[in-house]
Amino acid sequence: MKDPIHSLYETQVYPAMSHPLSDPAVSAVAALLGGLETPAPARARILEIGCCSGHNLIPLAMRWPESECIGIDLAETSVREATVRATAAGVTNVVFQAAGLRDYKPEGGAGFDFIIAHGFFSWVPDEVKEVLLAFCRENLSHSGIATISFNLECGWAARFPVIRKVKAIQQARGGDLIQALEILRFVTEPDSPEVAIIDDMLAKGPAILAFDDFGPVNDPWPLDRFVRAASNAGLRWIGETDPAENIPSILSDELVEHLAETIPEPFAFQLAADAAAGRTFRSGVLCRADAPLMTQIRSDVMLDFSVRAGKEPAGESAMEIWRAIRSCAPACVAMREVMVKLPEWDPPELANLVCNGITNGWILPRIESLGFESQPATFPRLNAFRMLCAREGLPLVDAWHKPCLFPEKHYAVLAAMDGSRSRTELAAFSQNHCPELAFEPWLRHLAARGMFA
Repeated sequence: MKDPIHSLYETQVYPAMSHPLSDPAVSAVAALLGGLETPAPARARILEIGCCSGHNLIPLAMRWPESECIGIDLAETSVREATVRATAAGVTNVVFQAAGLRDYKPEGGAGFDFIIAHGFFSWVPDEVKEVLLAFCRENLSHSGIATISFNLECGWAARFPVIRKVKAIQQARGGDLIQALEILRFVTEPDSPEVAIIDDMLAKGPAILAFDDFGPVNDPWPLDRFVRAASNAGLRWIGETDPAENIPSILSDELVEHLAETIPEPFAFQLAADAAAGRTFRSGVLCRADAPLMTQIRSDVMLDFSVRAGKEPAGESAMEIWRAIRSCAPACVAMREVMVKLPEWDPPELANLVCNGITNGWILPRIESLGFESQPATFPRLNAFRMLCAREGLPLVDAWHKPCLFPEKHYAVLAAMDGSRSRTELAAFSQNHCPELAFEPWLRHLAARGMFA
């Protein structure tokens, strides 16, 4: 019998996109906060399992030309696309291979410093989940980490009834997923909690829904089951890729405090917090069980991170630090550079507040600095991969590894940004091809996201 997962990925194209939580510059921070110092991503061995057409891995390889990047995927079609795009963009330190996880045998014995498996775990049978975890244990370097995302049972419990109703409508009336969802939306009471779920599915669109909510396998787990399975495979759970989401950020401080008082056991508390938030997704960082974890994190480690401003904090002290960080925007700069703007602060006290800022989301950390020209050049130019994406109508990946999808007409303007036209010429080109576009503010927005070479 033909594998339905393989058939899906060979007959339909998974939408090209990047995954910010898979960025090693981000996951390395979560590892260090958990006591593990990873190798520097800039000179690391990076493997992506389920790489699709390379949209996630190619920008990472371009950022770190001294790294060694490998992507594997079951779909031969996607691997061919990824190889063609990497070659066209001139990226020479990334290789894509068509291989199932059971059959893939990495070359060399050094192990991988970063393994990425985004959108994989919850969409494969249990035996493949076990293979994934065992593979990570066997192929991580001693201080390497695996970033694995998975769906959560507590949040998906409310989505499965909607999925069943949509399938029933399709069986009774025919039509595609979107038509069935629109029918269900029409007949659902306006005050039903299912309305928000239906709207979320409609917003995803048919291309993602076929792989996500309506995929051949959709198997959400609770956190404790995932952690036990990882432990049985010889892996250790370090924490959420985004430290600010170890406890769901949508929960009020009062509710979190109540849960902590009434449920002191750590994992039981995490499960209760996930359930209270209706959380549907986690992105976790794992290491080998024998990895060299520090028993105590020095306070000055916080001052070694590079930072940018997140959401606005409460409290005068936090605001002072946040404003100093925000003054460096849009770059992500070493915290020790920010300290120059805070000469009155005692380093240990500052480190404590930085830790608070990271875990509460008003400081966004990275393991390395990231700077770029935040104003458009006289002759704006996209890099080779972004230009390729502009010409193909694909999302452009910004400096923070976030995908940005544009209206169809905007792509003609983006594709004209090859460095041969001045801003004045591009403005005229934009007026002819996309007159409703406010070109100059849009151009500055692109520059602020680090889109230009």
